[in-house]
Amino acid sequence: MGSFNWSFFLLAVLGTSGLIGIGIGIAEGSPLIIIGAIVLTIVSVGTGFTLKKKKREQGEGV
Repeated sequence: MGSFNWSFFLLAVLGTSGLIGIGIGIAEGSPLIIIGAIVLTIVSVGTGFTLKKKKREQGEGV
């Protein structure tokens, strides 16, 4: 088992929070919350995949 990576953990928490926010936005009927949560989810998940690819290419084996 490798070392714990805080940056990937934070990105995972943000992505999950965005998905939860989408559900809350739908329940509240607020398009502003829905759009903000979608943006948060896309940015955090996209950043996580980009960082993972860069680390894999550098041979760090994430």
